[in-house]
Amino acid sequence: MPETDAQIALRALSSPADLAHLETFYEQSDGPSYGFLQGLQDQPHCRAWYLLKDKQPVAAIWYQCVAERAEVIDLRVLASERRQGLGRQLLWASLTALGDVGAVELEVRSSNVAARTLYESLGFSETGSRPNYYATVNGREDAILMTLALNHGASVT
Repeated sequence: MPETDAQIALRALSSPADLAHLETFYEQSDGPSYGFLQGLQDQPHCRAWYLLKDKQPVAAIWYQCVAERAEVIDLRVLASERRQGLGRQLLWASLTALGDVGAVELEVRSSNVAARTLYESLGFSETGSRPNYYATVNGREDAILMTLALNHGASVT
């Protein structure tokens, strides 16, 4: 019997009820806390989306947008759903949905090779670093700063 494709849908995170569906994403996390994101959602500069796979949330992305710049605050895919292209799909869809933003910035752990590869494949370039920025169990780790200039007349690949 052939497998059927999962139904994937992008949704704007626009209400506390939407956020409640994502609470398990942020349990025992080393990224932004659920409480931090609850506060961020109330800010006018916050834009966020989540990806549904067969009507279940599997990934989320958060931005802070000021003027024509956006900063990725968090991109998260459920551990059980990683390595399936969902992070790439969510990032691409959200970059398209940002509309009036001319550049997107982010920081990523220097050891997070999978994320850095994803960002580079979408056109982000390394623009700097923050030495010893992240705490680790073995000490500290650098943050790599990356930027993508958006040209909404062209497609993100």
